[in-house]
Amino acid sequence: MPTTHHPAAVLRVPVIPVMRVCVRALMASGAMVFLSIACAGATAAPSKDLSALIDLCAVRLEISRSVALTKWDTQQPVADPPGDPRERQVIDAASEEASRVGLRSETASAFFADQVEASKLVQIVLMADWRRSGGAPLEPRADLKTALRPALDKLRSALIQELIATRALRVAPECPQTLAMATLAHVNAHRLPAVYRIALDRGMARVCGE
Repeated sequence: MPTTHHPAAVLRVPVIPVMRVCVRALMASGAMVFLSIACAGATAAPSKDLSALIDLCAVRLEISRSVALTKWDTQQPVADPPGDPRERQVIDAASEEASRVGLRSETASAFFADQVEASKLVQIVLMADWRRSGGAPLEPRADLKTALRPALDKLRSALIQELIATRALRVAPECPQTLAMATLAHVNAHRLPAVYRIALDRGMARVCGE
């Protein structure tokens, strides 16, 4: 489809300023240090709450928005075409890294499979809104293969570390309630659209438990 823009009609998604900075930093060389310090501070030390994990998932969804913009311009479908191994590679890479650093590979596989589905959910909704609005937002695009996918790969390690750091919280009986309220607090604090709350819920559907 041709890329047309009607700025007054285009859906504008509120984005946390630091989240947008984190996404740009992830796509720059040497960004892993910045990510670990500025985006969420994920470490293997036990976390007191789930906020850092939610923050990292929100950053991942913001990258998904950039992916949607690129796919819009190139008329690519949201789902990878048959035979494309990308989704399986994301899950397998997470599983392998998790097993090396002390997180159950099954936990990582389930979590990153849910993250992939959350990403597709955001892309589908945003692209449908852009069709209804007459075009995608006018803003810089990033290359899917050389910038966005490497950024997602860099974010993987921080997410794995935070899954380790939140283990005690995740296996607690009250985890589902705690996670639900913490996610809502994040969405309200940053005034995110409903699709981001739904996508965060989808992406962390199996966070609680072991």
